[in-house]
Parts: sequence; structure tokens; C-alpha cells
Amino acid sequence: MCRRTTAILRRLDWLGRLEFRDMTREPPELLPVPLETAIRGMPMRTSWGKVLVGYPAVRRALVQTPLGVLPALLLYVPGFSHIGRAVYGHIARNRARDACEVHDVPPSAPAAPGRTPI
Repeated sequence: MCRRTTAILRRLDWLGRLEFRDMTREPPELLPVPLETAIRGMPMRTSWGKVLVGYPAVRRALVQTPLGVLPALLLYVPGFSHIGRAVYGHIARNRARDACEVHDVPPSAPAAPGRTPI
């Protein structure tokens, strides 16, 4: 699931606003959350420093992409948001852990200005 989500977000990110990092290769002190939390859901640090994990992180990442804005707005609707969190949680609990590696990302790469690390 992590690789698939990353691949989709990369294709949608025409403007290069997202920066992907492999949490399995990062030193623990550089992760935005403890590794145990990151394994439960994809973490994201926003450009203003707020940390989101799981469903909120994926939803926020979609908003950052040109084509993802419209579908992402639906993900903020209260009823849909509740269902989305439940579905994301179920998938995250049952996925293979080796699926969380993000390939072709240098370890500890500095965040570029204006880009949101995921």
C-alpha cells in the first residue's frame, strides 16, 4: 500500500511540491514521528512544521497536487472522513511491512524549500 500510494502521489505531483523519504533508511532522529508510529501510517511534515500521520497525511498530500485537489476535498467531508480513517487504519494494520520502503530516495536528503516531506 505504501509503495502504491507513493507511486500515485508522485504521478500527481507535477509541480514537485512533495518530497518522499524512505523511513526505513532514515536515522530515527530525523523521522517526524517515532518509527513505531510511522509504521502505523504514512507520516508527513507540512511546510509549516505540523506532523500528520496516516489518513490525514495522505489527504493533505493529495491537496498539494494539481489533480488531487478535487478528490481530496471530498476526503474532508465529515462522514467520508470518518469512513476514510477507518479504511486507512484497517489497510495499514494488515499490510506487509516491507511494502513501506520508498525506493530511489537518498537517505537524509535535506528538504528542499517549498517542498513537503512525506
